[in-house]
This record gives sequence, C-alpha cells and structure tokens, in this order.
Amino acid sequence: MDPLFIQNSILSLVLGFLIGLQREMHTIYSHKTQDFGGARTFSMIALFGFLSAWLTTFFPYFFLVASSVMGLLLIAGYVVNSIQASEKGSTTEFAALVTFIIGGMLTSTEPIFPVFIAIITLSILNLKDTIKEYEQTLTKQDLGAAILFLVMTFVILPILPDEAIDPMGLINLHHIWIMVVLVAGISYFGYIAIRLLGSTNGIGVAGLFGGLVSSTAVAMSMARRVHENGFLAKNLAIGISLASSMMLIRAGIEIWVINPDLIHPFILPIIIGSVCGYGYIGMLYLTSKHEKIAQEIEFKNPFDLKEALLMGLVFGITLAFISLAHRHVGNMGVYAVASLSGIADVDAIVLSLSSLAKNGLSPTTAQYGILIAILANTVAKMALVFFLGKMELFRFVFIYYFISVGAFTASALFTLHY
Repeated sequence: MDPLFIQNSILSLVLGFLIGLQREMHTIYSHKTQDFGGARTFSMIALFGFLSAWLTTFFPYFFLVASSVMGLLLIAGYVVNSIQASEKGSTTEFAALVTFIIGGMLTSTEPIFPVFIAIITLSILNLKDTIKEYEQTLTKQDLGAAILFLVMTFVILPILPDEAIDPMGLINLHHIWIMVVLVAGISYFGYIAIRLLGSTNGIGVAGLFGGLVSSTAVAMSMARRVHENGFLAKNLAIGISLASSMMLIRAGIEIWVINPDLIHPFILPIIIGSVCGYGYIGMLYLTSKHEKIAQEIEFKNPFDLKEALLMGLVFGITLAFISLAHRHVGNMGVYAVASLSGIADVDAIVLSLSSLAKNGLSPTTAQYGILIAILANTVAKMALVFFLGKMELFRFVFIYYFISVGAFTASALFTLHY
C-alpha cells in the first residue's frame, strides 16, 4: 500500500479530530444539549474529504458530487438542530465544511498547507469568548475606523498621483498619504490596545500603549493626575517613561518604512537608549507601590476622517517648510524647522525628513534634523510635566529622560560622526 496514502489518511483523521474536539468541548462548556457533531464526526468528515479528492483521479467529478452531498447533509443538520435548539448559530456547520476541504487538500498540496488551515480554524473557533469581550469594549466608531483604514490604504492611496502637484514641486499627495496611513496605523494599534486594556490594567499599560498614540497626551494626563494621587508619583513616572520609550521605537519604525537607508545610524542608539530607559523604569517599578488603578486618557481616534485629513495637512505643511528652508536658508533652516516642529509632534518632522532624504536633502542633514526634533519633543514633554505636575514627578521623569534620551543622543552623535 502507498505510504503517502496511509500518511494522509491518518493526518486527515487527526486534523478532523482536533477540530471536532474543539466543537465538542465548546458544546459541553456552553451547556448545550447537542450540536452538529463532535470529534468522531469531524474525523470522518475530514477523511471523507480526503477520500473524495483521492477517488477523483479514478472517477472524474467524484469530489464535486461528494461536496454536494456534504453540503446537503450540513444544511439538513442545521435545520434539524435549529428546530430543537433555542439558540443556534452556523459556526459548527461551516467548520465542518472547512474540515471537509482540509481533507481534500491533502491530495493536491503539501501537508503543511492543510495543517496551517486547520490551526487557523482552531484559533478562530477558540476566540468566541474573547471576541464577545471585545464586542462589549469596542464601539461602532472603532469598527468604522478600521474600515476607513482599509479605504485609505487600498482605495485612496493607489489613485493619488505620485508626483508634485504644485509649480514649486513641494506637495506630493502620494507621499503625504503614505505618511498619514503609517502614523495613523501605529496610533490605531495603540488606541485599540488602550480601549481593550487601559481601563483595567492600570498606569503601566496606559503608558506603554498610549505612547503609540501620543506620548505627549500621556505626559499631560499623568502629570495632572499626580495632584489627585501624590503617593503615585513613581507609578505615574513609570507611565510617562513607558510612553516616551515608545517614541524612539516609533520614530525608528517610521524612518525604516519611509527610507530604510536612513535608519542604520539610529539602530544602535535606539537600542542603547531603550535598554537604559527600561533599566531605570525597572528600578522605579521595583521600588514603587504597585498600585493597579485605572488610568483613563482621552485619545482621539486616529482614523477619524477629520483627524486623518488634519494629519495630512500637517505633514504637507511640514514638508513644504522643510523644502523651502533647505532651498533658501540651507541646513540651519532645516534644523530650525525640525526644532520648532518637534516641540509639538515628532511624527511629521521624522517622516518629512525621511522622505526628503530620498529627494535631494542630504541624509546627514535629515539624520541630524531627526535628532534635533526628538530632543525638542523631549524638552517639551519635560516642560509639561514641570508645569502641570509636581516636583517629585518631574524629578523621576527628568532622570529617565537624562538616562534614556541622553544615552540615545550620545550614541547617535557618535554613530553619525563616525
């Protein structure tokens, strides 16, 4: 007998058994009286799929006929169970259909492909409770934002002209929209993480994921909160520091996506700055009272249409100012724009300089400009903590910036010079 036939027969039984076992356990833990089938039924379905595909080599259209029979059986099973059960979904029937196809795939592909599909199917089937929790946390607006992201990325971006639209050659809508999609995508990940975790897992999680949205917003919110909870100064400093630690990582990702050649001198400094910063954060954590309290921070949805258009406008203006400054003032003009823009936001200047470094701006000038923007933004956040918070909080945050951003700056100057 063909060893491959034996191998695929056994594999189909195993994969079907695993999927059926998951459905059977779901039925038990959901306190249902019955469902379409369990481990044995799904094993047979997968084996039936494999044998149907295998027999097609001898009897044309056998798999097509078997698929039709399988479909009719699933419809009948769904109708019968719907009559007997008060609540009935169609997940099990569709899982059975996928199991049948997985069995059929074993005759025409490498085993790794049906195994991969089976693992994905098991993962999705096992997410029901988690998805229900997320449905209660996320809003219709959050889902709309995800859809808007797909529209922005796969509908709007491809149709924008990849060339300057103004006589001075300053505005390229395609480049600007790439920046908008990149920044909004990173921010949206942090925004959703905060929606799912921030209200229940305290200051640390709010700071870590809030840094993906806006480290400045985190610094402002937590600096104000120290007046209400002075004994949480170290905890709030940890939150601000974690948010700020994401600034370096976020800037590195943005540079790498827009202009990979520009990131090399920053890789080691980002690692050094992050390691030094997390070391200090770890020390704060070990010496602080671990108060797990909710830390609500109001973030705007980065995929709100108005926010996306505003972001695009900011990027366009920043690009134009840097180009004009470079043309008429030289490097010093670029550095001046970088320092002013960095006070409010790092993303726009980092992405603008990374883009312009591919179109005439010296890579060294762009790299020094990015460094200046990061330093300006750091100073701005320290000023916010100083004026909005308390001296004890400012002292912890200042030490973090001195260690983390200081190490990053020193190593970046070294790598840029040599």
